[in-house]
Amino acid sequence: MKLQAAGRSRWLVYQKIVIVFIVLLIPLVVMNIGVNYKGLAFVKEEISESAVAGASFYSKQIDNELYFIRNQQLLFMNNRDLQKLSFVGGTIENFEEVQLIDQVKDSLLTLQSSSDYVVDAGVYIKSVGKIISMMNGVESTPNETFRMISTLMETTPKPSFYRLGDRMLFIESENNSGIMSYIEISKSKLLAALNQIAALYQKSAVLLGDEKLGSILSTAKDTDVIPTVLSLVEEQSERNTNKPIIQKINGTSYFITHSQVSSLNLSLVMYVNQNELTSKLNQFTTWFYAIFAITITVLLLYSFSIHFMIHKPLSKLTKAFQMIETDNLNLSIESKRKDEFHYLFNSFNRMANRLKRSIEENYEQKIALQHSELKQLQSQINPHFLYNSFFNIYMMCKTGDSDTAAELSQKLGSYYQYITRSGSDEVPLFKEYRHALDYCEIQCIRFSNRIRYEYVEMTHPVQSVLVPRLIIQPIVENVFEHAFEDGTTQGIVYLYVDYREQGIRVTVEDNGKSLTDEKLEQLRTKLASSAEQKEKTGMTNVNVRLQLKYGAGSGVFVSRSQHGGLRVDLIINFIKER
Repeated sequence: MKLQAAGRSRWLVYQKIVIVFIVLLIPLVVMNIGVNYKGLAFVKEEISESAVAGASFYSKQIDNELYFIRNQQLLFMNNRDLQKLSFVGGTIENFEEVQLIDQVKDSLLTLQSSSDYVVDAGVYIKSVGKIISMMNGVESTPNETFRMISTLMETTPKPSFYRLGDRMLFIESENNSGIMSYIEISKSKLLAALNQIAALYQKSAVLLGDEKLGSILSTAKDTDVIPTVLSLVEEQSERNTNKPIIQKINGTSYFITHSQVSSLNLSLVMYVNQNELTSKLNQFTTWFYAIFAITITVLLLYSFSIHFMIHKPLSKLTKAFQMIETDNLNLSIESKRKDEFHYLFNSFNRMANRLKRSIEENYEQKIALQHSELKQLQSQINPHFLYNSFFNIYMMCKTGDSDTAAELSQKLGSYYQYITRSGSDEVPLFKEYRHALDYCEIQCIRFSNRIRYEYVEMTHPVQSVLVPRLIIQPIVENVFEHAFEDGTTQGIVYLYVDYREQGIRVTVEDNGKSLTDEKLEQLRTKLASSAEQKEKTGMTNVNVRLQLKYGAGSGVFVSRSQHGGLRVDLIINFIKER
């Protein structure tokens, strides 16, 4: 299959991308979704804070007014005329007694006039057996008012205010109940104050109460939600927080705020249909969703454009390179569009043809050379290693150490089975790594544990990557032959594998003491010229094989180990250096 004739279009690819990007970006910049969203959140927060501030302001007014009434009542209890009448009443002349009663009535009038919330103010004086009130005047006891006050005073523990039906009273006593003052609070005035708060919003209700007492006063027409509202407020109070609550009750979402009326030990609660708070913001919400939908549409259009103009041709080129990696060179890429990708596809086709011819010329030679290198390495197996291993097994059997002899026999059989097999020249990395560990185990047994090894298990998925056989064991063998030739008694061999983005690094280190800088430099020189050497050792053999298969960036590299001996790195780059 051949390419069409190369040409050039009016617009280049990057120009198309820039134009499409500008055209699609303009509406996004104009609408500015982010700014609108932040503005919407800010307005909602301001509305919520305004509602909380309004309810808090009125609740404080009510609380201050009731505190004032209580303070006036306490001042009245200390009235000099009242105290004198309490102590000397019944022992003075009638004229003087009447005079004192009139003066007490004047004080009660002042108390009642101090606040619109006071319906009635009165006092019971035990010494004269009378109740003086602004509503009923002077009455002898016992009477209905006296019985009411006496009954309420028996309540324990003493509440902040007293309830009797629809009546709310503040009652204070002194001189062992010789004086009992009461003030009746106007529920109609309190309800009017609550209605004033509720007037802030059309769909709102205000109540005064708590979870235990329920609703004392309420502007709500629908009382079904009140128990739930009071329960939520009680939970907030237990957590010592006055933050507003947003809760759905009976299918309706409510904004709930509350303040403490300390003079009554009650909560003033306002709850508003949340839709009323946010009704003016619905148009902003609508715009937000519209902008969101437009943004999604724009992103889809932009993605489709990039997919069509860039991704599809790049994907085609990538698949072609993947086929090249699988040694499929009988291909060519056809392009109907006359742009930069047309030139790339044409260049790829020429490269594939040249690569095919090059492989045909060199591939067979390279494969033959690799086979000869592997055969040479197999032929270099030291027979003394086998003889010494058999002698070790013999001695173990003589000394009765059958378990160790069995283990050594098993390891030795596995070792020779691996190196003499005539199957594929490539094996999974973990098998090659395991073979090297088996060799270490055999050597450590042979050296009577004078030398030991440490290694790190491979857990990365790349352990299944195919690598040439016999690339790690020759390096380890070199360590046992040369690193500990001075009779080291605590020799250690270290093996581990690192995974890098471009490939694998297998590291073998030792703590031998016989490596000099001169020997290290000679070894580097030997590895650098290993391809020209006619007779190769195990390490140079591995170096040549890795370079043949993976390119010049791969191979065997030596340096001084941090443990004092030699460090050998086997580098396998999957991406060959150019």
